[in-house]
Amino acid sequence: MRSKILLIFSLFIVFLLAEDFEENIFSVDDETSHSTELSNFLQNIKREPINLNTVDENELILIPWLSEKDIHKIILYRKSHKIINLEDLHKIGLNAVTINELKECITFQTTPNFKLKQRSRFEYQQAKQYLPYSLNYFQKTILTFNNFNLGFICQKDEGEKNPLDFYSYFLEYTQENFLKKLLLGKYRLALGQGILFAPKLGTSKSGAATSVPIKKFNPIKPYTSSYEIWSLEGAAANIQLSALNIIPFYSNTTLSANLDTLSFITSFNESGLHFDEDKKNNVKEIIYGIATKYSQVDHSFGINYAKINFDHNFENPARKSDYSAISADFIINKSGFPAFGEIAYTQKKMSGVLGCKFGENELRHLLLLRYYQKDFPTWHGNPFSSQSRFDNEVGLYYGMTIIPFERTKINCYFDIWSFPQTRYFEKMPTVGSEQFIQLERKFDTNSLRFTIQHKNKEKYISLNEAKIRDYERTTIRADWWQNINNFRFKTRCEFLSEYLADDNIHKSGILAYEEIKWRIEKLTLIGQVTVYHSDVLHYMYEHNVDGIMQNSILKGDGIYSYFVLKYNILQNIELQFKVSDHWYTKDRMRVYLQVISSF
Repeated sequence: MRSKILLIFSLFIVFLLAEDFEENIFSVDDETSHSTELSNFLQNIKREPINLNTVDENELILIPWLSEKDIHKIILYRKSHKIINLEDLHKIGLNAVTINELKECITFQTTPNFKLKQRSRFEYQQAKQYLPYSLNYFQKTILTFNNFNLGFICQKDEGEKNPLDFYSYFLEYTQENFLKKLLLGKYRLALGQGILFAPKLGTSKSGAATSVPIKKFNPIKPYTSSYEIWSLEGAAANIQLSALNIIPFYSNTTLSANLDTLSFITSFNESGLHFDEDKKNNVKEIIYGIATKYSQVDHSFGINYAKINFDHNFENPARKSDYSAISADFIINKSGFPAFGEIAYTQKKMSGVLGCKFGENELRHLLLLRYYQKDFPTWHGNPFSSQSRFDNEVGLYYGMTIIPFERTKINCYFDIWSFPQTRYFEKMPTVGSEQFIQLERKFDTNSLRFTIQHKNKEKYISLNEAKIRDYERTTIRADWWQNINNFRFKTRCEFLSEYLADDNIHKSGILAYEEIKWRIEKLTLIGQVTVYHSDVLHYMYEHNVDGIMQNSILKGDGIYSYFVLKYNILQNIELQFKVSDHWYTKDRMRVYLQVISSF
């Protein structure tokens, strides 16, 4: 196997293309196929770039490469000038690296006020062909007319009979008056730094070290995700009275939970797979409350209240089925030192996030402190954290972005945390830390990205022993890009090691791939071949049809490849296709077919 890898390396004679910004942000140590709200936003603005002359400031802050000062420069410039081209962004004072990241996502032209968007996707997994109704189906239709958005989304996973196993629907009205937004149907709520309410899918740490950790969301938004749990269903509104925004919200929905013999909730089914109809939507959840935010030019302060009720009790007595929660959040931009945070209280438990940013464009810093008590309700929250369930964690994060030269960017962060109380089957508290540094350099026709990541945490030897051992994981990765006419090439070399010092156990692995992307006016082709020889898990971000953010797990000895096709059949209709397979391994092929139309 090693000789095969060396052979592939010898064929890597080209460097690669302009940066894959999606991978830099969304590549995580987890296997997933669900897209996050941020990944959907970035895919949408690549397909339909936003107009820098008219886009709202609240939407600009969602772009992870723009700092507060960058946004301020854009807003100030367009008060007296119209932004015509990328050269104007240089005049404004944005650096070349930021402009390069923005250029595929922005336009300077207006867009029509009527749109009909339709997306239909089929997925076939050879490994699940034995299941009845083995196709995975997803459909999304959104109609935009003037101030109205009307949408319907449905999904059926493999093995499920009902074509409407999961569905979402909404009617959204937006206007620049006192009723800023009215939303009926399924929606999601995001307040402050996400302790009480936030989109459940999202990354906390990434290659954008000083922007992604800060939660930036529109407060209410239609639920368009394929993630089948934790949406709200009912009504919400955003009422603006001068500098005061008032958001009342109500939700009455059902959730799929695992119940014990006493009908107590032991956990929730977050997989989205429903093979037993009796276990589907078997718990009712009612939420109502109000969020307020007072905003000035550079500051905002919010107070939020919510009442949550489940119609079943929890097996764990520390979790209440009926409770109230309150939080306060703020953003203060003063003297170039933006500070932000949220403090929440419920069930006699506290949680909080406090942070600040400082530094100029060439040197930016982010300092973030979090504190979450054990058994603090995490159902609808998703603040900055080192784990998916964020309760029982105390930590300090420091991130830094350095732009030493015009085409060079360095991102690094250091994160340290502890779990003060026992977790799951653990017998004592544990701690962990993570260090990350990434260097990006853009040349005239090619680019380089070099990444080192080190994680150190404590793990238990077994469930029956109250002993822990240090676990270390180190990733070293090099990426090269080159753009030659309509071809873009990418090469990756990755080394990964895991070390258990107490037992003197050392495992390692190597992975390499070559990716070729060919793009003309109506056609995009992407092909990738990956070879790996590893005793540990490699998490690899890969291209897919739009709407899927895929991280795959590779381990052992093997070759993995995929091919993606995107073709504009007509001006407003695009066909997308992907096939992936593991060489020399049976029944691992996956096929995706998607049709996207926009009128």
